Amino acid sequence: MSLIEEHFKKLSWPEKKKSIFSERKDWWNKASLEISSNTEGLAIYTQSFKDAGDRLVEYAQSDKTSINFLVFPILFLYRHYIELALKEIILSATQYLEKENNAINSHNLSHLWDETKKLISEVDLDIPEDEIVAVENQIIQFHKLDMSSMTFRYPVDKQGNVFKNLSEYINIENVREIVDGLYAWCFGLVCVLGEYEDAKHQF
Repeated sequence: MSLIEEHFKKLSWPEKKKSIFSERKDWWNKASLEISSNTEGLAIYTQSFKDAGDRLVEYAQSDKTSINFLVFPILFLYRHYIELALKEIILSATQYLEKENNAINSHNLSHLWDETKKLISEVDLDIPEDEIVAVENQIIQFHKLDMSSMTFRYPVDKQGNVFKNLSEYINIENVREIVDGLYAWCFGLVCVLGEYEDAKHQF
């Protein structure tokens, strides 16, 4: 038996009757898919993409042979986290202001950030200008890397062209630290907006 045959012999193969929703005895591996509302769902999704990116960074740092493969899902997970975090802020702010949130359908980080800044102004949150500038700088960096949430999902665009806006190398720990900062800022803002919403209903 060749090495290739030996390798394939050890792999799992598709089974006709197997369902992705099969009931099994290993109940500890069962995960809940239940979400009660848009607000709860967005919060769960936002946190989960951030956590998944962190876990992949940790794994890539412990197994250096995987770093050049895992960098793409890491960047996708973090980029998508930022998109969801901005949408969570937009949803919280528009609920407080009792407005529609049409911008939430966009995948464009620059557009989402512009909407976020506008809503921050309308809610009259007293956020220092240098803080806004710092957050904007980092969000726009991610936007320039991936303007449509496609760059880290596919190696080429819809026309078959390799994405040209990537540098040769990127430090995944540096990216994680930047995303951690954005996480603290975005999560804090959502908490403040939640307090504003609660206070509104107390009077």
